[in-house]
Amino acid sequence: MKTNIFTICVLWLSQFAHPQSPVAVVPQTLDSLQWFLRTQPIDTLYAIAMKDCSFQYIIKGEYKRADSLCQKLASLRSQLKTYVPLEYCIPFLKGTIAHHKGDHPLTLNYYLKAWEVIQKNPSKFKVKVKMGALGNLAIAYKKVDNLEMSMKYSLESIQFQEKYNQKNPGEYLNVGNILAGSQQYDRAIPYYQKALSIAAELNNLTSLAITENQLGNLYDNIDKVDTAIYYYKSGLQHAEQVEYRLLQTDLLVNLGLVYTGKKQYKLAESYLKRGEKLSRELESPGALRVNLHNQGEMYRDLQKFDLAERYYLEALELAKETQDQDDLYTSNMALAELYVDTDNYKKAYPFFKAASVAKDSIFQAQLTGKTQQLLAKYEADKRQQEIALLNEKNRSQSLELAVQRRNVFLLVTGLLMSGVVGTVGYRRYQLRKQLEMEQIRNRIAADFHDELGANLSSIALYSDLLVKNAAKEKEQTLPILENISHQAHGSISSINDLIWTIKPDNDILERTIVRMKEFAIPLLEARNIRCVFLVDDSLSQAQLSMNMRKFLYLIFKEAINNAIKYAQATAITIQLQEIRGTISLEIQDDGTGFDPAIVKRGNGLNNMKTRAKELGGQLIIDTSPGQGTRITLSFKP
Repeated sequence: MKTNIFTICVLWLSQFAHPQSPVAVVPQTLDSLQWFLRTQPIDTLYAIAMKDCSFQYIIKGEYKRADSLCQKLASLRSQLKTYVPLEYCIPFLKGTIAHHKGDHPLTLNYYLKAWEVIQKNPSKFKVKVKMGALGNLAIAYKKVDNLEMSMKYSLESIQFQEKYNQKNPGEYLNVGNILAGSQQYDRAIPYYQKALSIAAELNNLTSLAITENQLGNLYDNIDKVDTAIYYYKSGLQHAEQVEYRLLQTDLLVNLGLVYTGKKQYKLAESYLKRGEKLSRELESPGALRVNLHNQGEMYRDLQKFDLAERYYLEALELAKETQDQDDLYTSNMALAELYVDTDNYKKAYPFFKAASVAKDSIFQAQLTGKTQQLLAKYEADKRQQEIALLNEKNRSQSLELAVQRRNVFLLVTGLLMSGVVGTVGYRRYQLRKQLEMEQIRNRIAADFHDELGANLSSIALYSDLLVKNAAKEKEQTLPILENISHQAHGSISSINDLIWTIKPDNDILERTIVRMKEFAIPLLEARNIRCVFLVDDSLSQAQLSMNMRKFLYLIFKEAINNAIKYAQATAITIQLQEIRGTISLEIQDDGTGFDPAIVKRGNGLNNMKTRAKELGGQLIIDTSPGQGTRITLSFKP
């Protein structure tokens, strides 16, 4: 598990992103800054020194002291109202501290506030500060997975450099990182090399160390291990020269990983132990968790399972503190696999379960984020089109005023034709956007089917085989393995439902009806429950949106499952019909029924009601003990 360069490279860009102190007046080293603050009266120079001292603490990894100075700096606002850069420095420093603590949304929020100060007072800030502030925004957007905005701000900063003949390697590194993140390694290398050459030209050892670390990661990813080691070692040397301790932990872990892969375990252990010692001295739990996890990986490779377990467990505790779902998934899965290696299935199971929960959370967050990005992009494009149409209308109106006394008939005709063309063009635009959205939905469905579906199918297959083999040897493992198998099969079913929901081909109600039959009839027949399924012919070609199909199908599944589990029914009648423009689904069984006043939360009734509300429809449950149950869902398509 490689470390992430973005946890540290904001500091590099920050060298260009905060107002530089007058070298002749304000000292530069930490010791002299501390002395200066004890002797200097509270004025503009005092504020500059406090800002520089806080930044030095961040470099040293002393975040509490940096935050304390930042708070004191904020208290000087009333005394130094005319010093505009102070309004920038406070959110800049707070954002940099939040970044190192791993709070990426808060980081972005502070950096946006800092950039807003620059935009309101552009003449108060040098080009280097503006350039660095754009770079910090690029990295902050990268950390919240908004690559489009990250690339936008990186390119804007590069344009600043070219326009004002400035040199900042950070933006080239960020563009390289985005390209490398999408596995475009050949395109990423020139940007990394450009960053490296600028850093060397500036003799900026911090910049050199960060660039070399990232180049090491790239060559490690493309299996050029010796080249990766060269860059890692050079980066470590430069990081040690500038006492950049957080970056040193990054490089030590990367070297430990490389040597673990080469089976040179003594070297790997020496680098990882150095990194562990340094990580424990810092206030960054992320650096320590990564180190501990990778030591666990090394000891597992060496089959020193007790040591591996110890390091994995400590890494998991740190992941629990931060509640990072990626880290929780990685740590829990590592422990589960370790216990499987040692044939301790009973211990493995709860960690498999916890890893599954974390993975579900990651998936939901990613799906929600991607959906919101798509919708935002669609709405932005739509607004641009509307603005273009409005501008066209305004130009036409100006033309009408200029020539209204001449050729009125031709003008009116031209305006009418322009309106027709605009309407047709806008309609074509809407259709094109709809087609693009459908293509996106098709790609998402295909990706889920190819990747997640295949993986879970393999899990289910191996679990089934293990169940058959374990029955002969270890009866105590059967409940655990059967549970894994059950969950894997359930996950496959859920993913198939998701794929079916996303695909645009299924927007016709007839496809939903077919899926409802495919689900219900075999399930009911297997339990000797007679099923009658009645559908109005007029509904076969009706169109439903993706969400309507989803909620209709989920309510139907819940009702059928409840009838099978609890009703003790012998017959179920399902009727789907259209009544005065309203679609009605009725599911009636001859089972035991229940008292709605008593059963308020069980059997998924609340889920059904919530989904009916999201569908914009009405759900009626008519039942009583001994009288069966009739569930009626009605909604307008």
